[in-house]
Amino acid sequence: MISLLAFVIIILLIIQDLILNLLLTFNFKSYIQPREVRFPKISILIPARNEAHNLPSCLEALDQLRYPKDSLQIILGNDNSEDSTGDILKDWSKKRSNVSYLEIVGAPNNKMNGKANALNQMCEEASGDLYLFTDADCQIGPEWASSMVEAWNKQKPGVVTGITTVFEKGVFARFQALDWWLTLGMVKIMDDLGIAVTSMGNNMLISRSAYNAVGGFAGIPFSLTEDFEMAKQVKKNGFDCIHLVGPKNLILTKGQVSFEDLMAQRKRWMSGAMALPWVWKLLLGLQVFFFPAMLYFVFLFPFEGIFIWLMKVLIQGLFIYRFAFKTGIKLKWHDLLLFEIYYALISWSTIVYYFWPSKTKWKGRKY
Repeated sequence: MISLLAFVIIILLIIQDLILNLLLTFNFKSYIQPREVRFPKISILIPARNEAHNLPSCLEALDQLRYPKDSLQIILGNDNSEDSTGDILKDWSKKRSNVSYLEIVGAPNNKMNGKANALNQMCEEASGDLYLFTDADCQIGPEWASSMVEAWNKQKPGVVTGITTVFEKGVFARFQALDWWLTLGMVKIMDDLGIAVTSMGNNMLISRSAYNAVGGFAGIPFSLTEDFEMAKQVKKNGFDCIHLVGPKNLILTKGQVSFEDLMAQRKRWMSGAMALPWVWKLLLGLQVFFFPAMLYFVFLFPFEGIFIWLMKVLIQGLFIYRFAFKTGIKLKWHDLLLFEIYYALISWSTIVYYFWPSKTKWKGRKY
């Protein structure tokens, strides 16, 4: 009975990875269209808490942004930082007429987490028809805003989610990037099937009408993953959500520097994942339980088991490689092969850490 269950899990995951590759080939929606000569007023919102070391690259990228200045508003929020974040943001904003600096007041409560509290106050100052969100530890490309707006122009959805990857050097960072490519690839496939699941706060566009319809960040239920909850509520209010993947809207973010930091990040993400529909939980469950099932099968049938495992790694690697290539990124195949070890370790460590009786650490705060 155990052998049969293990075999079923293994086969189902391989079938899943084959289907992901097929859908990536035949159902990928690029939302590319001839550029319309229309640039609605947009507000870019970037909250920052103790990000002094990340701000130089973030602000430099903002200076390279190609979007009409008279249709662009940038709001920078200092969320009770304990380093020089406030001074850096204040000095940078004074030199630019379309940039506003905001000191965030108040603290997280049972209605909003710290970031949601900051974004809620920043949105009150926003004058754009569209709100674009990213983080202080991210680097946007010159065409980021215009590509997100171009996708919005085509269908007028409530939310446009972009694509983000970890860009730092080192094996640990590269494996984190592969994890992002795999997860976001699955999100994109589901989204193109009409099953919108989530959004990412570091690469997200929300129309003013959709934002107001849900009452802003103050109007959505408390969540440690406010971007996930926002997308969920926008969808519930009848707005479409789309996932844009391409080289122009790719954002680079910094990876976690330690295993402990990575576990804290994933524990927060898991709080959002637990609210996913059952179909998504089933897909994620297959990913997690594949590893013990595969080890059991290899123990019983070493040669056949290793062959099947290698086949799964190659099919999964093909999907990750092809999805990343949609943004112009070429991954290294030896990383894709070794990623399986990292993925098994991180998946099970995340489950243990999520249920471990400890608070979630995020930006110097505990929840």
